[in-house]
Amino acid sequence: MHILFALENWGMVGGTERHASVVVPELLRRGHGVSVLCDKDLAPGFADVPVHAVPAIGPGTLTRAERAELARTVRGIAPDVIFLSKSRNVDAMDVLVDLAPTVRYVHDHTLFCPGLNKVREDFETCHAPMGLECLKRYWFSNGCICFKPSTHGRGLRRPVKAVLAKRREIAINQRTARMLTNSEYMRGELLKVGFAPETTSVLYIFTESNTPSQPCGTLPAATEAFLAASDAPLFFTPARLVLPDKGVDYLLSALSKVQAPFRAVVAGDGPHEDWLRQKARDEGVADRVHFAGWIDSGSMETLYARADAVVCPSVWDEPFGLVGIEAMSHEKPVVAFRVGGIPEWLTDGETGFLVRAKDTDAMAGALKRLLTEPGLARSLGAAGAEAVARRFPKAAHLDGLEQALLAAGKAA
Repeated sequence: MHILFALENWGMVGGTERHASVVVPELLRRGHGVSVLCDKDLAPGFADVPVHAVPAIGPGTLTRAERAELARTVRGIAPDVIFLSKSRNVDAMDVLVDLAPTVRYVHDHTLFCPGLNKVREDFETCHAPMGLECLKRYWFSNGCICFKPSTHGRGLRRPVKAVLAKRREIAINQRTARMLTNSEYMRGELLKVGFAPETTSVLYIFTESNTPSQPCGTLPAATEAFLAASDAPLFFTPARLVLPDKGVDYLLSALSKVQAPFRAVVAGDGPHEDWLRQKARDEGVADRVHFAGWIDSGSMETLYARADAVVCPSVWDEPFGLVGIEAMSHEKPVVAFRVGGIPEWLTDGETGFLVRAKDTDAMAGALKRLLTEPGLARSLGAAGAEAVARRFPKAAHLDGLEQALLAAGKAA
């Protein structure tokens, strides 16, 4: 079977591209032909395949001539099936789904949320399906974090246009042969907006953390110095420093209530770093919390390995939460809020602790247990590693993807 792998960047940029770096070579090994359709060819070198760089697949809209050029390119490739890994260009999707059976993988909320992350302006999670409720909240309750009058305008036209644009995007994706997503939570969100149960399924992601494919790396000097200054137990949190979704502010509040020696490293950057640093000072934990900034995957592996536990304080509905199974693959217990897809990989009392969203007292209690009961922490970590190996193996993901592609191609 000839598969056209469509994504914005062919290279090592982010999670979507790292996924491609594993999946494409494996599809080749299994005997399939693979071509790549992308906006930018960054020549990553992890697979020897034909690459068709067509700027029309990048963000934006397409002219009639650009749509025709894209169609000519794809017809020349003559794929049996298209795997749409990532594209923000709705016009390009509209062209692709009519040229060959298409399988789409949905990583996040952007397909079905004009606010992009299902978080309201009052910092509460939105559970309503996209539609009239979005407009009512926009006009009468100040909207959502990324979809509100202060940024989109107070008139009638722009919010209606945004919702209709999402409706069009959903309708285009409903023409695909198969919709895949990364959790039962996300599948439920897709069903809410009209995707068919029989063509919408979960394909859990995998991790290569704590394997030779992801070796440990060197830490920044400031982070190494922080770790060398104390031998207290270490909590590690990888998270973007953005509010309100990643919940680092709640983590800091929880840490302030832990009356036992600890150190904590937060790895990530973002627009609210200065505010979070000040909050750490206000909460009295600035001397025990180190903000490492953005670090590469090798440094992440080192921190996972050296941590005693990993904390995932997200307060929005995480589609899945990859960092959790990365931590578990290192035999680390995880503490997280019960949101989104997180309960699908974290079992309370077995592989870590799940606590009610935003309940900093409960999070502090879970962290204190890990500090005062090291035997429990070790057993939770060991159970987590076993759960990752059993429930989220790379082979199961690759088998499931191959089966979806084959089924789509045969049904054409």
